[in-house]
Amino acid sequence: MTLKSATRIILSGCLEITLLKTAVMLSMDPVTVFLYAAFPYIALVLFVGGVLYRLWGWFSAGGLTGLYSVAVKAYSWGFSERLSEVLKRVFLLYTLTMSDRLLLVGSFLFHWGIWMALLGHLSMIVPPEQFGMPKDLHKAIALYVGGAAGVLSLAGLALLLIRRAARPDVRRLSFLDDWFALVLLFALIALGNYQTLVLHPPYMETVAPWVQSVLMGSPRLDLVAQWDAATKIHVFLALLFIAYVPFGKLIHPFSFLAMPTLWTQPTKLYGYLLALLRR
Repeated sequence: MTLKSATRIILSGCLEITLLKTAVMLSMDPVTVFLYAAFPYIALVLFVGGVLYRLWGWFSAGGLTGLYSVAVKAYSWGFSERLSEVLKRVFLLYTLTMSDRLLLVGSFLFHWGIWMALLGHLSMIVPPEQFGMPKDLHKAIALYVGGAAGVLSLAGLALLLIRRAARPDVRRLSFLDDWFALVLLFALIALGNYQTLVLHPPYMETVAPWVQSVLMGSPRLDLVAQWDAATKIHVFLALLFIAYVPFGKLIHPFSFLAMPTLWTQPTKLYGYLLALLRR
């Protein structure tokens, strides 16, 4: 086969794929095309641009002080001390022991559950089968480990919702952003659990290739046509969540990085204040 004939075959194949995608898009309603061919990029732009804009605003502001210090030990401000403190706060959430037990338990269950679930979702971008993992093992891990993570996060989120609704002091300090974020996450995780534990959709054959096609800049709507209603709603809620992160309290994983005490050495105190700190 000559180079010219090989090139002709490749070009004709690409043309056929393009025509197929165009035919699929024309056969779909405009809402579906917008939600699963355009909205993913809107969500990604809002997420990346919004997070960078918020970080720039925090880091460029001068003279700020944090609500709490990462330098827990007096004047201990080395890199290892700060890194250790940040990791403890992120993974152990031990600062919440100063709050009520419902907040501590709910936050611990939700965060650990959602971290495991997000880690599992990365397999749709980089399938573990590429590294030799058997397909059946991957499905078993997704079902049992992913299902457990979803149940944990949903239970924690339910506790946080109950706390916000039942406690008058917390309810008085709640804003629309608090309720919207909780309800959005609850719907997203509950639907994800329903899919994982009940429906068992072939997401690695339909959703994962669509995610990869979006990241490659050419969303495959022919795969969207194979999704059931639950999958379409779940994907839409996930995109809505991604787009909303920079605009509310869901930004807190990034705002933690802008804590002034993380980057600015604490002021040293002398005299009787230092004596009080050493008691």
